[in-house]
Amino acid sequence: MAEFQIPVHGTICWRELRTRDLDAASGFYKKLFGWELKQSAVTTMPYSEIMASGHPVGGMMPMGDEWGEMPSHWASYVAVDDADAAVAKITANGGTVHTPPFDAPGVGRLAMAADPSGAAFAIIQFESE
Repeated sequence: MAEFQIPVHGTICWRELRTRDLDAASGFYKKLFGWELKQSAVTTMPYSEIMASGHPVGGMMPMGDEWGEMPSHWASYVAVDDADAAVAKITANGGTVHTPPFDAPGVGRLAMAADPSGAAFAIIQFESE
């Protein structure tokens, strides 16, 4: 298997399904696309990595009560060189930060945001090896 390459700044690099019913969603996508799903090695929470050609390309996670009334949804992550600087640019350009930058051990620094039209997205500054 090839070594992980940190995605280029500004590229959509990860897709994540946040779902109210992880079992139903997992079964659906396995049948629909033949996806292989495996438990992530970087977290103990239920987080299934979507595998393509032996490489993780996305993930699926359950949504609990802490998500409020938000329905199940897909999220796209955009790679950035500096999560804190990107958050400053998001707000300076009319976007909204929903979740400020936080560290996800074994992954990197993440933040959840929205553009001026309200479309949600996430940013990720991957950990260097």
